[in-house]
Amino acid sequence: MKQELATYALARRVCEACERLRPVKDYTMRKIRTVFGTVAVKNPRWMVCQRCFPHFSMAFTVLGEICPDRATPELMELTARLGSMLPYRKAAELLAEFLPIEPTESHQTARKRTLTLGARLEDQSLRQERESPPLACERTQLELGMTNDPLREFVVSIDTAHIRSADQKMARDFEIVVARCGRGGRGMPPGHYFATSNTSQREMRARTLQALQFEGYSGNYHLDIVGR
Repeated sequence: MKQELATYALARRVCEACERLRPVKDYTMRKIRTVFGTVAVKNPRWMVCQRCFPHFSMAFTVLGEICPDRATPELMELTARLGSMLPYRKAAELLAEFLPIEPTESHQTARKRTLTLGARLEDQSLRQERESPPLACERTQLELGMTNDPLREFVVSIDTAHIRSADQKMARDFEIVVARCGRGGRGMPPGHYFATSNTSQREMRARTLQALQFEGYSGNYHLDIVGR
């Protein structure tokens, strides 16, 4: 691990523009937590290239780019998996029992890592949806010349709920959105369900459009929104 970090730090010292070595700010030590214990590694700080940016005197940390949580991805993933299936205290106890980690790995650390990794996965999913919009289902939209035809209707039901904290002394709660999108009329399949904790208009529009396209909506006709 020390050799890999040293190789990455040396590669980042080379300026991408002029291919010269950046000046050295200083060297510090940083502890990286792994599934095999804590490893102390050198944490160099490089200055901005003075040839390409002569008016700037900023420095950046190399290890902060690949290890911002001061823990390896394997330990982050293992902690998040246990934290999502078990209470945080129980997850911390299992980690302390089977892994050579320090006593400072408390339930608060497990909670922080689980929420951090969950937020990153959600941001990654949102970026993928924005960059590659979902394709419509292969089933084409039925356009019959009959009025009030249930096969031409798309019904989207959206509702919100507040999830309160299990600890009554804590005032933390969050809002989730649960929705269903399907064809109109009785006897039709229930359709596509989705839920999200992001209540922004952009997120709701993207999720609703994805559900409509999954049901066969081609986007060529108007949608009537009925709310209460």
